[in-house]
Amino acid sequence: MLQLETMSCQVDGPLARLRLQRPEALNAANWAWVRDLGTAVDHLAQNTEIRVVIVSGEGRAFCSGLDVKELAQGNLSVEWFAAWERAVTTLATLPAITIAAIQGYCLGGGLQVAIACDLLVAATDAIFSIPAVKEGVVADLGPMRLARLIGAARAKYLCLLGRRFSAQEGLSMGLLHEVVALSDLEQRSLDLAQELLAIPFTALRHTKRQIDHAFEQDIAMLTNAMVAAQEECLRSLEHAEVMAAYREAQKRRMHAKTDRSS
Repeated sequence: MLQLETMSCQVDGPLARLRLQRPEALNAANWAWVRDLGTAVDHLAQNTEIRVVIVSGEGRAFCSGLDVKELAQGNLSVEWFAAWERAVTTLATLPAITIAAIQGYCLGGGLQVAIACDLLVAATDAIFSIPAVKEGVVADLGPMRLARLIGAARAKYLCLLGRRFSAQEGLSMGLLHEVVALSDLEQRSLDLAQELLAIPFTALRHTKRQIDHAFEQDIAMLTNAMVAAQEECLRSLEHAEVMAAYREAQKRRMHAKTDRSS
């Protein structure tokens, strides 16, 4: 059992469970979260006995994306985004078959983590979006991965407008593989894992690799371009204005809460 500050990684023979555990912040990603994700996926990559990985979130969300409070304070640097992408790329390239078990909010970076997995199973209450442009940043390589899964036209509509969509909409556009009741999500994920574990892993591993290579691009070059783009976004006046507005809204909410309690 690998227990980290914001998540845990439990390995039981060929099955591993990666649980995102920052429920008080809807599993939003801060610096500790990104460091932990990198540690966890490296741990999984080094264990050659693992054949299936289930990724899930604790509490009311799978992952609500980057921690906007941290972004608004300027605490999420371009190095943070680069570390994020390295961790997500490691998850995407694990030899094991990965299952994202999604409930509640799956926004921004949360959706990036989900689509880095091979199979996506969502509860009926799941809500999705990639709203990075509204925060004045780019969603790392999330838009590229999304375009590979659902096509460029749909990906542009969702990413350029930051639109939210439901689990049923995700199923109809081919992003999700199954939608189940929230009460059934855990068991359905385990059932899928057991079904995969009953299939010869060598065949699964090579089949996954073939499909992934059908859209072969140089990830290192794409990541370098993304980091340069992210740096320009973080330095832009638009990003500064959006984050200033966010901080001001936070202050108003805090003042209103103080007034109600006094």
